[in-house]
Amino acid sequence: MAISAMEGRAWTRKEDEALCRAYRCVSEDSVRGSSRTSEGVWSRTFKKYYEFYESTTPLNTRNHESCSSKWKKHLHPSLNKWHQALVKAASRYESGANYYDEVCQVEGLYMEDNSKPFNHHSCWEICKGWVLFEDSPQQRVGPTPVFRNDSSIAYGD
Repeated sequence: MAISAMEGRAWTRKEDEALCRAYRCVSEDSVRGSSRTSEGVWSRTFKKYYEFYESTTPLNTRNHESCSSKWKKHLHPSLNKWHQALVKAASRYESGANYYDEVCQVEGLYMEDNSKPFNHHSCWEICKGWVLFEDSPQQRVGPTPVFRNDSSIAYGD
């Protein structure tokens, strides 16, 4: 299949998942560090994308620019909005709510700012827990940790 035939073809769920795995893998590569150019990051992501996609697509179906565009314009914004809906729902936790209630609340919060429902649950499973989607200290829910030092122990504080 020629590149021109691929233009405009929708990404499949499997392609989205492979891209999420690839970008996470490349971005967490501590050997390369942060001294890479954007072009270098996306070239490596593109190579990893094909590794994770298990070479089941014809060659030349996607390139590093399409991977970059898909991540930056579609996946990352959608995943980020889903994460923000999860954070907001956690801060509104209601006693007695079950898992179904929580999921409905998160989906409702997501839809407040979006015209389409969240369709990247499998990508979220890959990306959750990634530093890119960690809660900032201001958003964390729960008790503030208390730190003790030797002087507070010695004086009975």
